[in-house]
Amino acid sequence: MSEPDPALAWRNATLPEALDVSALSVIGLLEAHDGAVALLRSSDGQVARVTTGDAVFGMTITAIGDAQILLTDRWGRTQSLQLPQG
Repeated sequence: MSEPDPALAWRNATLPEALDVSALSVIGLLEAHDGAVALLRSSDGQVARVTTGDAVFGMTITAIGDAQILLTDRWGRTQSLQLPQG
């Protein structure tokens, strides 16, 4: 994974339109001692720390990359969520 840029994260965190709060969103990606981790925010404001294989918000995390994650729903459809761009 690439190194995070704290200054960029700080700037993006203050942008009013950076995150669509009406949908499931990725709010952070990081490398932890147990592997890649994503922080997800649901449309109702719940935040979850997930790793590959976890089931959350009705989806299963199938992959976590440098700037996006892949999720699969219960019907087998896969979607990609990316970090907000500022």
